[in-house]
Amino acid sequence: DATSFAATAVTNNTPAPADTTAPALIITGDSRPKVTGDQLVLSFSDTGNLDADLAHKPANGAFTVLVNGVANAVTNVAIEPQAK
Repeated sequence: DATSFAATAVTNNTPAPADTTAPALIITGDSRPKVTGDQLVLSFSDTGNLDADLAHKPANGAFTVLVNGVANAVTNVAIEPQAK
């Protein structure tokens, strides 16, 4: 639950036209998901607006990984800022 707060003016500083297309997971070709040792590497299309700031990386719980239908806990999420 959020605490109550007074009405507040908000300014939308997003330049027009706003990018409303979400990045999509690439599932074919050389950029498809890959497992290397204990790492699962995912690549996304339309990465122009992905946030490469390491302080903003997704939480471990943002992902569910199944191995033979059984949940395998995600213990770390890393971002490669150059490749996004």
